[in-house]
Amino acid sequence: MRFVDLILSNKLDEAKDILRSRLSEIVSKRLQEAKRYVAEDMLEEVEELDEVKRNTNIIKMGRINKIRRRVRRNAKGKIIVQKNVRKSGIKGYRISGNTVRRIPATARLKKARLLKRSWKTTRRAKLRRALLKRKMSMRRRSSLGLR
Repeated sequence: MRFVDLILSNKLDEAKDILRSRLSEIVSKRLQEAKRYVAEDMLEEVEELDEVKRNTNIIKMGRINKIRRRVRRNAKGKIIVQKNVRKSGIKGYRISGNTVRRIPATARLKKARLLKRSWKTTRRAKLRRALLKRKMSMRRRSSLGLR
């Protein structure tokens, strides 16, 4: 109310000083809050990076990654645990003996061809399943009178 009283009594210089001091107080308070939020965000990012680095399951040894344990299923569907598997750390390379070698183009093309052949039927089956579900859903909607 003091600010309004100063304006009404035509003491504009004093009112301006009060206004500036109050604004600087507000700005400094908001700045402190913003600094605190930024510091918390930076701390969270650092913690996330540390969690990524702490993955003890994968040990990087130069160009080779040693994966300590993985849970998989075998051909019969039984759950098994693979232990200490050495894999190449570089995409497009494989481990042959004790060295990292580039995967030949013929092997890559052969694998792509086999995958294409196997995914042909799977893709068709998945599409058929999705269409069947859509058809059932539309039938249900029409029976409810929605369409």
